[in-house]
Amino acid sequence: MDFFNQLDKSKGGYIFLSHSHDDIIKVRKIRNELEERGFEPLCFFLKCLCDNDEIEDLIKREIDAREWFVFVNSENSRKSKWVTLERRYIEKTDNKKVITLNIDDESSVIEAIDKITHNLRIFMTYSPKDREIAHKFKQHLEHKDYLVFDGESIPAGANFMDSISGAITMAAKDGCVLALITPNSLVSRNVIDEIMLTINKRGNIIPVVLGDFELSPSFELCLSLSRMFRISANPTDSEIADVIDKIGRETVK
Repeated sequence: MDFFNQLDKSKGGYIFLSHSHDDIIKVRKIRNELEERGFEPLCFFLKCLCDNDEIEDLIKREIDAREWFVFVNSENSRKSKWVTLERRYIEKTDNKKVITLNIDDESSVIEAIDKITHNLRIFMTYSPKDREIAHKFKQHLEHKDYLVFDGESIPAGANFMDSISGAITMAAKDGCVLALITPNSLVSRNVIDEIMLTINKRGNIIPVVLGDFELSPSFELCLSLSRMFRISANPTDSEIADVIDKIGRETVK
């Protein structure tokens, strides 16, 4: 079961699709595929407006409201006045995740959609004793349009262990696992099991160590293939935001 798709979509996964309306039939297929994966793509076309200044303002506001910008590349889009405007506007910003999708190459389309899916889905593992810090991370991630799942996301009545295992399996295959490493999580059987399950699934795991303490050689070896981040034990909002921005820049190439 895709537990990520059960999340409140108002919390994340918003994508701006920059495209030519002449390609709308193909673009709708892309939009539908993204929606099937739990995201909210915007195909911007306002037939009712005639004022170019008003349209331009609305487009820029919509781009500003989204973390992801997907340029649907085609002969039509390269000739489009509005797509050109959108691309020039996005080039002036450095805080958007931009992906180019070649609409005439089916393998490129699937690759781009897979890349978006991979970078937006995150499973968080942490000790219940670190819940307050974990909630801060979750809020920042959702603000950046990530779809976030953790133990508290499990629907009422669902089997806890099966739900966690399914979510980690999906994140390992089609996303990443963000592990908050603290003295509390190092003695949490659940956190260790979730980290090891991710490693065994060959999933992408991102450890964030909170505080200045030593990891055991064996545990550090387990995480040796991952990019590890260290921040203070009680991180500020700016520290958390900085880590999330670095994660985004590293995963979107």
